Parts: sequence; structure tokens; C-alpha cells
Amino acid sequence: MRQVWFVDENGRLTGGAEAVNEVMKWVCWLRPFTVLYKLPGLKQLQNHAYHWVADNRYRLPGSAAVCATEAKESNQ
Repeated sequence: MRQVWFVDENGRLTGGAEAVNEVMKWVCWLRPFTVLYKLPGLKQLQNHAYHWVADNRYRLPGSAAVCATEAKESNQ
């Protein structure tokens, strides 16, 4: 429940921002943005931003009540 996971065709498992970038490779108009993840410093920035959003998803606009419930349950 902490992060999203991606399993590639070889069974390699990636999580968090790296998983999001792997999914973006499958969407032709998003593929060019995956280059940013490889640039020095941007990988760390994306990872930090991903975890901040994941930790605060129940506080963000558009979140559902279930997000707050799951966040409370995972913190207990």
C-alpha cells in the first residue's frame, strides 16, 4: 500500500517513481519524459516527490474517503 509496483516482461520488479516511469514508456506521448528520470538529481527529486504525494494522497484534492481510511489503518 506504500507504493505502486511494476513488473516487466522479464519479471523485474520496480516500485514508486521508477515504476511510474516504466509505465510511461508504454504511452507513446509520455515516453520522451522518461529521459528526465535518468538525469542526475532528477531521479532523487522524482522519488522524493512520489513519496510525498503517496504519504499525503488522502489530503490532496480529488481524494476519496477510502484513501484517508487506508492511510489511518496503515499507520496503526
